[in-house]
Amino acid sequence: MCGILAVVEGATPTTLSVLKRRGPDEHGSYLDEHVYLGHTRLSIVHPEAGAQPIVHGEWVVTMNGEIYNYQAESDETDCFFVPKLLEQLGKDGVALLDGVFAFVAWNKSTKQVIVARDPIGVVPLYYSESNVFSSLLAAMPKDSPVHIVPPGTVAAFQAGESPTFESYTKPYSDWSVSEAGPAPPDVLVDTMRAAVSKRLSGDVPWGVLLSGGLDSTIVASLAVQMARVYRPDYPVVHSFCIGLQDSPDVAVAKQVAAVIGTNHISIEYTIEEGILALREVIRAIETYDVTTVRASTPMWLLGRRLKARGIKMVLSGEGSDELFAGYLYNLYCPSEAAMVQECQHKVEELHAYDCQRANKTLADWGVETRVPFLDKDVVDFAMNKLPPVYKMSGTHPDGPKPEKWFLREAFRGIVPATVVDRTKAQFSDAVGSAWIDSLILHAERQVSDAQLEAASARYPYNTPATKEAYLYRSIFASLFAHTRAEKTVLYQPKSIACSTGAASEWHENFKTQLDPSGESIQRAFQSF
Repeated sequence: MCGILAVVEGATPTTLSVLKRRGPDEHGSYLDEHVYLGHTRLSIVHPEAGAQPIVHGEWVVTMNGEIYNYQAESDETDCFFVPKLLEQLGKDGVALLDGVFAFVAWNKSTKQVIVARDPIGVVPLYYSESNVFSSLLAAMPKDSPVHIVPPGTVAAFQAGESPTFESYTKPYSDWSVSEAGPAPPDVLVDTMRAAVSKRLSGDVPWGVLLSGGLDSTIVASLAVQMARVYRPDYPVVHSFCIGLQDSPDVAVAKQVAAVIGTNHISIEYTIEEGILALREVIRAIETYDVTTVRASTPMWLLGRRLKARGIKMVLSGEGSDELFAGYLYNLYCPSEAAMVQECQHKVEELHAYDCQRANKTLADWGVETRVPFLDKDVVDFAMNKLPPVYKMSGTHPDGPKPEKWFLREAFRGIVPATVVDRTKAQFSDAVGSAWIDSLILHAERQVSDAQLEAASARYPYNTPATKEAYLYRSIFASLFAHTRAEKTVLYQPKSIACSTGAASEWHENFKTQLDPSGESIQRAFQSF
């Protein structure tokens, strides 16, 4: 992933170097009396071309992301499609883009600025009230409040004005039970094949993240099937997994890799190594959300190993659990209406949780994460075409089913049977349950009862409810004290196994085991 920085009608910044880890290959900038556009590039497609900011006609664009529905000239990258589309349609062209993106565009003649972000928010983008835009909080000014550019929005405004962000995407379907009908699994399989094939574009070493769970195995299996066609330069798929010694993921991933035929690398880390990395991890991910910090730490450590091996792009399975109700708490969803509401809420906030983790942890090492499950057509299928009854599991009207049963059956025969029938394990749990317990114990030793009691006075916004949350909050505050960025972090104080606050009320037992770890479900119930 690349890094972008834009300042409209403001002092020229000196912080482009902050973005160098996201874009270590080259950098560039554009400056006139009204605007500064900066860019640091991670070269994936046409490494010899594609320097930014892109100047095309009257438009100058600095962009982070990838466009799939482009038709570029031989010396152009996919990003050149953006200024060409803006030239023809202005801000209305954003709705036609198929890809993941965050960009700031400047028209030299009209002095118009266009800012846009992809529908899910796969790549990050922030803005300040002083009209500074950047991929990272670390590049933002200290004297102006900072906000998240909402996913799926675009703003067009003149220099000297403030942006007003408008949605360019359609809302998800408001399903009713009466709308339930047959859902052909072949449609999902074909849509996922297309999503993976799009994301194989590139000219550099690549791989897949393979935990041995259903989602990553689906992505890895499809990548293996298509690599020789779409990536003849790197046709052998390399897969990577990280965990503590004897963690479930490490063992299962090795078995899965042997079956599907990847060149597999397992990486083990220690609890001490993870705890020592916490400050660097929070610096990289720019959030203090407990679940995100827990899961980001091993992923950040994995990024260091990927960089050492020369890997510059990986495919990953993020997004499936939100789309297909794969978290263990979904077993207890009381109704289809509740399922619709929960999935929509989870997808709408993905940008602040799993997308932020997947993007920023590896981007900090100059590695791009691509997420096929969040392809626009896959999202459309799951949210607009798949009736909610196909997401009901433990409380399904025909009797209890495993979580993500429709996804499991759709890919039965494509992925190993042992994976199809494996119970969901959340990333931070699957790398080794001792990791969660050790983090809680570490926070207990670092934070006093008095500090936690005084938390509301010190942190009135998103007041931490536990010592672990307080520890991450305090590290974040020390790292980003130069910015007014406290409201860029979404925080869910009431959660069981990554649920929303509403879903934490689905069962009486949940209320005594509130914790974002998946193990809280097992603690709430001896069996289902």
